[in-house]
Amino acid sequence: MLEKLPHKNLFYFGFLVVFVFIGLSYWQLTRHQQDKQIIDSIDSKDFINEISVSDLYDLNKFEEFTKIQLTENIENIELIRTWYLRSRVHNGENGYHLVSLYRTNLEEYFLINNGWVPLNKNADKTFLYNNPNFKGRLLSYDIQGVGQDDIPDSEYLFRIDKSFIESETGVVLPEFYIVLIDECGSGVECINLEEPYDAPHLSYAFQWAFFALCLTIVVLRRNNLITWKK
Repeated sequence: MLEKLPHKNLFYFGFLVVFVFIGLSYWQLTRHQQDKQIIDSIDSKDFINEISVSDLYDLNKFEEFTKIQLTENIENIELIRTWYLRSRVHNGENGYHLVSLYRTNLEEYFLINNGWVPLNKNADKTFLYNNPNFKGRLLSYDIQGVGQDDIPDSEYLFRIDKSFIESETGVVLPEFYIVLIDECGSGVECINLEEPYDAPHLSYAFQWAFFALCLTIVVLRRNNLITWKK
Protein backbone atom coordinates (compact mmCIF):
# COMPACT_ATOMS: atom_id res chain seq x y z
CA MET A 1 0.00 0.00 0.00
CA LEU A 2 2.78 2.43 0.92
CA GLU A 3 4.44 1.87 -2.46
CA LYS A 4 1.43 3.46 -4.16
CA LEU A 5 1.49 6.62 -2.12
CA PRO A 6 1.76 9.75 -4.32
CA HIS A 7 4.06 11.51 -1.86
CA LYS A 8 6.10 8.80 -0.15
CA ASN A 9 8.93 11.13 0.87
CA LEU A 10 6.47 13.48 2.51
CA PHE A 11 4.86 10.50 4.27
CA TYR A 12 8.09 9.17 5.76
CA PHE A 13 9.64 12.53 6.61
CA GLY A 14 6.34 13.96 7.82
CA PHE A 15 5.75 11.18 10.31
CA LEU A 16 9.34 11.40 11.49
CA VAL A 17 8.67 15.04 12.39
CA VAL A 18 5.34 14.04 13.96
CA PHE A 19 7.16 11.64 16.30
CA VAL A 20 9.60 14.43 17.19
CA PHE A 21 6.67 16.74 18.02
CA ILE A 22 5.05 14.03 20.16
CA GLY A 23 8.35 13.51 21.98
CA LEU A 24 8.63 17.25 22.67
CA SER A 25 5.04 17.31 23.91
CA TYR A 26 5.72 14.41 26.27
CA TRP A 27 8.92 16.06 27.53
CA GLN A 28 7.08 19.32 28.31
CA LEU A 29 4.29 17.40 30.05
CA THR A 30 6.89 15.56 32.16
CA ARG A 31 8.56 18.87 33.05
CA HIS A 32 5.17 20.27 34.09
CA GLN A 33 4.55 17.32 36.40
CA GLN A 34 8.04 17.54 37.91
CA ASP A 35 7.74 21.29 38.51
CA LYS A 36 4.30 20.85 40.09
CA GLN A 37 5.73 18.27 42.48
CA ILE A 38 8.55 20.67 43.46
CA ILE A 39 6.14 23.58 44.03
CA ASP A 40 3.87 21.31 46.10
CA SER A 41 6.93 20.22 48.11
CA ILE A 42 7.90 23.84 48.79
CA ASP A 43 4.35 24.79 49.80
CA SER A 44 4.00 21.79 52.11
CA LYS A 45 7.11 22.72 54.13
CA ASP A 46 5.99 26.01 55.61
CA PHE A 47 6.74 25.31 59.27
CA ILE A 48 9.93 27.01 60.51
CA ASN A 49 12.31 24.58 62.21
CA GLU A 50 14.67 26.21 64.69
CA ILE A 51 17.95 24.33 64.34
CA SER A 52 21.67 24.60 65.03
CA VAL A 53 24.43 24.34 62.42
CA SER A 54 25.29 20.92 63.89
CA ASP A 55 21.82 19.71 62.85
CA LEU A 56 22.67 20.46 59.22
CA TYR A 57 25.28 17.70 59.30
CA ASP A 58 22.67 15.08 60.21
CA LEU A 59 22.09 13.32 56.88
CA ASN A 60 18.61 12.00 57.64
CA LYS A 61 17.14 14.84 59.68
CA PHE A 62 15.88 17.17 56.93
CA GLU A 63 14.53 17.18 53.38
CA GLU A 64 15.15 19.68 50.61
CA PHE A 65 13.07 22.88 50.86
CA THR A 66 12.65 22.53 54.64
CA LYS A 67 12.19 25.99 56.16
CA ILE A 68 14.70 26.67 58.93
CA GLN A 69 15.94 29.34 61.33
CA LEU A 70 19.47 29.01 62.72
CA THR A 71 19.61 29.48 66.47
CA GLU A 72 23.36 30.05 66.78
CA ASN A 73 24.54 33.07 68.71
CA ILE A 74 25.59 35.63 66.10
CA GLU A 75 28.75 36.37 68.08
CA ASN A 76 29.86 32.77 67.47
CA ILE A 77 29.56 32.99 63.67
CA GLU A 78 32.29 34.33 61.39
CA LEU A 79 32.13 35.16 57.68
CA ILE A 80 34.89 33.32 55.80
CA ARG A 81 34.39 34.05 52.14
CA THR A 82 31.90 35.26 49.51
CA TRP A 83 31.34 34.51 45.82
CA TYR A 84 29.10 35.78 43.03
CA LEU A 85 27.05 33.10 41.30
CA ARG A 86 26.95 34.00 37.61
CA SER A 87 24.06 34.47 35.17
CA ARG A 88 21.12 34.97 37.52
CA VAL A 89 18.04 36.90 36.39
CA HIS A 90 15.59 38.83 38.58
CA ASN A 91 12.56 40.58 37.05
CA GLY A 92 14.23 40.42 33.64
CA GLU A 93 17.50 42.01 34.83
CA ASN A 94 20.82 40.18 34.77
CA GLY A 95 22.88 39.89 37.91
CA TYR A 96 24.42 37.47 40.39
CA HIS A 97 23.51 35.55 43.50
CA LEU A 98 25.63 36.45 46.51
CA VAL A 99 26.96 33.26 48.14
CA SER A 100 28.55 33.37 51.61
CA LEU A 101 30.53 30.82 53.61
CA TYR A 102 30.33 31.03 57.43
CA ARG A 103 32.12 29.27 60.29
CA THR A 104 30.97 28.73 63.87
CA ASN A 105 33.15 28.69 66.98
CA LEU A 106 32.83 24.88 66.87
CA GLU A 107 34.61 24.83 63.47
CA GLU A 108 31.39 23.93 61.66
CA TYR A 109 30.68 25.52 58.30
CA PHE A 110 27.55 26.41 56.38
CA LEU A 111 26.86 28.04 53.02
CA ILE A 112 24.28 30.77 52.42
CA ASN A 113 22.75 32.02 49.18
CA ASN A 114 21.84 35.54 50.29
CA GLY A 115 19.93 36.44 47.12
CA TRP A 116 20.16 38.41 43.90
CA VAL A 117 22.38 41.45 43.32
CA PRO A 118 22.69 43.49 40.08
CA LEU A 119 25.68 43.33 37.75
CA ASN A 120 27.26 46.39 39.37
CA LYS A 121 27.29 44.41 42.66
CA ASN A 122 26.20 47.47 44.63
CA ALA A 123 25.11 45.42 47.65
CA ASP A 124 26.44 46.79 50.92
CA LYS A 125 28.36 43.78 52.26
CA THR A 126 28.62 45.18 55.76
CA PHE A 127 25.34 43.41 56.59
CA LEU A 128 27.19 40.09 56.19
CA TYR A 129 29.11 40.92 59.36
CA ASN A 130 26.47 42.75 61.39
CA ASN A 131 23.71 40.60 62.88
CA PRO A 132 22.76 38.56 59.79
CA ASN A 133 19.42 36.78 59.89
CA PHE A 134 19.67 33.12 58.89
CA LYS A 135 16.08 32.26 58.02
CA GLY A 136 15.68 30.29 54.82
CA ARG A 137 15.10 26.98 53.07
CA LEU A 138 17.47 24.05 52.61
CA LEU A 139 18.54 23.31 49.05
CA SER A 140 20.60 20.53 47.49
CA TYR A 141 23.86 21.52 45.84
CA ASP A 142 24.18 21.80 42.08
CA ILE A 143 25.60 18.87 40.14
CA GLN A 144 28.56 19.32 37.80
CA GLY A 145 27.29 18.85 34.25
CA VAL A 146 28.01 20.15 30.78
CA GLY A 147 29.24 23.73 30.86
CA GLN A 148 31.93 26.02 32.16
CA ASP A 149 34.01 24.65 35.02
CA ASP A 150 34.38 26.75 38.15
CA ILE A 151 37.73 28.52 38.36
CA PRO A 152 39.91 28.21 41.49
CA ASP A 153 40.70 31.44 43.40
CA SER A 154 37.95 33.33 41.55
CA GLU A 155 35.24 35.43 43.18
CA TYR A 156 32.74 33.98 40.70
CA LEU A 157 30.94 30.63 40.56
CA PHE A 158 29.00 29.00 37.75
CA ARG A 159 27.15 26.67 40.13
CA ILE A 160 26.97 25.92 43.86
CA ASP A 161 29.04 22.75 43.65
CA LYS A 162 29.71 21.17 47.05
CA SER A 163 32.83 19.29 45.93
CA PHE A 164 34.39 22.35 44.31
CA ILE A 165 33.76 24.66 47.28
CA GLU A 166 35.08 22.06 49.74
CA SER A 167 38.20 21.60 47.62
CA GLU A 168 38.62 25.36 47.22
CA THR A 169 38.30 26.16 50.92
CA GLY A 170 39.44 22.95 52.63
CA VAL A 171 36.26 22.66 54.71
CA VAL A 172 33.51 20.06 55.07
CA LEU A 173 30.04 21.37 54.23
CA PRO A 174 26.63 20.07 55.37
CA GLU A 175 24.42 18.12 52.97
CA PHE A 176 22.35 21.23 52.18
CA TYR A 177 23.01 24.92 51.77
CA ILE A 178 20.58 27.65 52.85
CA VAL A 179 18.70 30.08 50.60
CA LEU A 180 17.55 33.07 52.61
CA ILE A 181 13.87 33.97 52.39
CA ASP A 182 13.72 36.97 54.70
CA GLU A 183 15.93 39.98 55.49
CA CYS A 184 18.41 39.00 52.78
CA GLY A 185 20.59 42.09 53.16
CA SER A 186 21.04 45.68 52.01
CA GLY A 187 20.89 45.83 48.21
CA VAL A 188 20.02 42.12 47.96
CA GLU A 189 16.72 40.79 46.59
CA CYS A 190 15.45 37.59 48.22
CA ILE A 191 14.97 34.67 45.85
CA ASN A 192 11.53 33.33 44.95
CA LEU A 193 12.23 29.60 44.87
CA GLU A 194 8.98 28.80 43.06
CA GLU A 195 9.68 31.15 40.14
CA PRO A 196 11.96 28.78 38.13
CA TYR A 197 9.33 26.04 38.42
CA ASP A 198 6.39 28.17 37.28
CA ALA A 199 7.12 27.93 33.54
CA PRO A 200 4.25 27.31 31.06
CA HIS A 201 5.30 23.72 30.28
CA LEU A 202 1.70 22.50 30.06
CA SER A 203 0.89 25.10 27.37
CA TYR A 204 3.97 24.04 25.42
CA ALA A 205 2.90 20.37 25.71
CA PHE A 206 -0.49 21.15 24.15
CA GLN A 207 1.22 23.29 21.51
CA TRP A 208 3.53 20.49 20.35
CA ALA A 209 0.64 17.99 20.42
CA PHE A 210 -1.41 20.36 18.24
CA PHE A 211 1.48 20.68 15.75
CA ALA A 212 1.74 16.88 15.61
CA LEU A 213 -2.00 16.54 14.93
CA CYS A 214 -1.97 19.21 12.21
CA LEU A 215 1.04 17.70 10.45
CA THR A 216 -0.50 14.23 10.62
CA ILE A 217 -3.63 15.49 8.90
CA VAL A 218 -1.58 17.25 6.19
CA VAL A 219 0.53 14.14 5.47
CA LEU A 220 -2.51 11.85 5.29
CA ARG A 221 -4.47 14.29 3.12
CA ARG A 222 -1.60 14.76 0.67
CA ASN A 223 -1.34 11.00 0.28
CA ASN A 224 -5.12 10.57 -0.15
CA LEU A 225 -5.37 8.44 3.01
CA ILE A 226 -8.15 10.61 4.39
CA THR A 227 -10.69 12.74 2.59
CA TRP A 228 -13.18 15.37 3.69
CA LYS A 229 -16.82 14.68 3.07
CA LYS A 230 -18.57 17.50 1.28
